[in-house]
Amino acid sequence: MRLKLCMVFAIILLIPSSRSVINEAVEIIEMIRDVSSAILKAWDVIESLPDNDTYDKQRQLMNRIEEVDDHIRSLEEMESLRTALTIDTLIQEFHQQSVLLHKLNLVKDLTTIVKTRYAQLSDYVQHKDALEVATLLKFAEWNVDPGSNSLAFQLDILHANLFGDDEQADNKTDSANTLLSQLTINYEESPVQMCVGKHSAQQFAFQLFTKAALTEVKAYSMMEFSWMIQRELGQGNFTQEIALMRQNYQRRMDASVKVLSQVISRSGRVYWRCDPEKNKHVSGETYDRVTRLLQGYVENEANLGDDQSCRGTCGDYQDTRSNGCYKGAEELCGEQPKCNGKLYNCGEMDSEVVICPSGRNSSRRYEYIQPDGPILGRKGSSGKCDSTTVTASSSSYYLFWRCSNCFCLCDEQGPLSDRYFNLRDSLSDFMENRVVTGVRFVKSNRVFHLQLQQGELLPRGAINVSSLEWLPLEAYHPSDVDVRNDYDYHTLAIDSRAMDLDEITSGSNRSLVVTGARFRVWGKHLNLEVRFSYFDFSTGRLVEPKRNSVWLDNSNTETTGEKPREELVLKVADVPTASEQSSMPLSKSNQFIKFFSSSKLKDVSQNTVPFIDVQEVVPHPAVPLAGLGIYHKGRPGFGGFLAPKVVTYDYSQYLKEIQNPVKTN
Repeated sequence: MRLKLCMVFAIILLIPSSRSVINEAVEIIEMIRDVSSAILKAWDVIESLPDNDTYDKQRQLMNRIEEVDDHIRSLEEMESLRTALTIDTLIQEFHQQSVLLHKLNLVKDLTTIVKTRYAQLSDYVQHKDALEVATLLKFAEWNVDPGSNSLAFQLDILHANLFGDDEQADNKTDSANTLLSQLTINYEESPVQMCVGKHSAQQFAFQLFTKAALTEVKAYSMMEFSWMIQRELGQGNFTQEIALMRQNYQRRMDASVKVLSQVISRSGRVYWRCDPEKNKHVSGETYDRVTRLLQGYVENEANLGDDQSCRGTCGDYQDTRSNGCYKGAEELCGEQPKCNGKLYNCGEMDSEVVICPSGRNSSRRYEYIQPDGPILGRKGSSGKCDSTTVTASSSSYYLFWRCSNCFCLCDEQGPLSDRYFNLRDSLSDFMENRVVTGVRFVKSNRVFHLQLQQGELLPRGAINVSSLEWLPLEAYHPSDVDVRNDYDYHTLAIDSRAMDLDEITSGSNRSLVVTGARFRVWGKHLNLEVRFSYFDFSTGRLVEPKRNSVWLDNSNTETTGEKPREELVLKVADVPTASEQSSMPLSKSNQFIKFFSSSKLKDVSQNTVPFIDVQEVVPHPAVPLAGLGIYHKGRPGFGGFLAPKVVTYDYSQYLKEIQNPVKTN
């Protein structure tokens, strides 16, 4: 009898070795199907076992039990690590929503009950040789007792709270009222949750389903085990009870998959990277900058004209150059690096200003300017200038004209101006079945690159996590002899400084995944193109990617007749790192934004905004991508950041293929 019970342990807990990555709900449901099949076979094995098996066979079976139990523990640890946003986090997020909070707490309690009982079963496996038959019988009766303590009762409550009743599963409108749907909607609308979870709303729904499905399969295995124990101990046949248990389990799984399918069909698949924690912005690590493009510059009016005259006003100089350092106007021009480029949008300043220049190696020219009115820029914590201040006064010209100080915008290329964007292709190793799994901006040799992460594509849209790697950059310098402007890279300038904001996806074609990206110059805008390749979902193989790939883009411009692009205008934009609030997405597809100078009042127009977010945008767990995008995030009154975003692959169409994981006969 003890040998038969040990055989039950071995086969009930026998779950096939996991693939390199358990692919969300798809893999969980596949696992449930495998467990169900193993359980059904177990009954045949139990009934056919002879009573005179040898001790050696018993020892081998016990060793197998221990191996399987170790596997289950590893599976639980993997699932725990992959689900970054836990129920505890959700409870904190919804503490003011009493009904939602009650349901969440109940789901947590029910999950804990099943987890505790399963841990007790694992303990029995570890001490199998010393267990009394009465102990196993009591445990089995406890699991399937028809009262409120039974596992079946607990699972029904868990299912009703998370997925609703069967009628809700069959109705799209009602399924929107389920806890799974409400949590997914709240996740999508809450940047805080996305920052913690690091995946799209659709992935989040899969994760919640995965937690529930793992709880179900543990409980189901224990119930099957419990009926086997009671039958073998002569407590009854239990044929009808077992049939009802399987029918109820099948009903719950069918309904939960239906609800999941409806929820994810409405859920977003975009994942974008949140700002780091407050005061955690680090130049070169979390953000980088275009520098000295249209930078604030103070010049005396006498130096702006060809004839040293000051007959007009600063506003007359909208497109000019600094033509020298004339006598009487040399107070400032003799003390500051000259703007060797064009000067634009000049305007009047006070007759006398005190200027605090920046350090020699800084990309800034000034820390602050003190006119008669409000200070321009910010003084340091000491309230003093770290350099020697310079006083610039207006001057007279032949006693008739006053030569004013003008505040202009300097567009000067040079070693302190990083304004280049890579135009070369960035491609995954598609011939090795690698696809894009993440993206980030990187500045190398003063050139901004869109760097891609790649991973090996596996069956059913899974990614081999051990293969994940960032593609190496094609490092070059704009001054290299074999590198060309607007072929290898693009140089931002006054008339060519716009970035198109788009979300380039494969649309409804779910046979395409991202295998590359690049920028092009389109209508003097930097415009994103994304490469997609066809693949077979069941095998995970790219289908002749050299031939079956396509570049997609949004070719609209601001002059396009049907859907012209709209400009996203930044007004009085301070540097984004000065904001007390985390950035939020402010753009939408089919817009564009121009790089411009930061606020004159707040920053002396010393920075080019928006900044560039260089954090990696990689969903967790890794998945193939159905699109890439460029967007702007920030807060009103600040320049914000340009950043990449990703669109995760849509698994919803494949749920119907696996909607019957458990056999009931």
